[in-house]
Amino acid sequence: MDDGAVEIREEQRDRREEKRRLIVRFVAAVALDLFTGVYKRAAGFDGSDPNSGTETTENEHSAFFWAAIFNKVAHLSCMLVIFQILSSVVVLGRRMRSHREDCDMKLLGGFISVTISLCLMAYHRWWVSC
Repeated sequence: MDDGAVEIREEQRDRREEKRRLIVRFVAAVALDLFTGVYKRAAGFDGSDPNSGTETTENEHSAFFWAAIFNKVAHLSCMLVIFQILSSVVVLGRRMRSHREDCDMKLLGGFISVTISLCLMAYHRWWVSC
């Protein structure tokens, strides 16, 4: 009889631990998404459509185009993580672990995309625009 109670307590403890781990990923995804939004405005990605190809300004360089694309990838990756974590709150504890691992991969992809975008914009600002 005690074994059943111990198993239930352990399962509840595992769920709480998984929820705490998902909360950390959620906060990281929101922070990275806010950063991509601020960076998008500061870099001027929102003023022109990088897919149109009709701009004749200094932002015509391919580094600007790819920086804008990687910023979009990072934003989408973060939004997927946020949506997945919010939807997984109602999911059982066993599936939360797989959600956490999937969120880690998406967050890593978003972080790498933001880093590449920042590097391309630095290249564009320092060597192309000069």
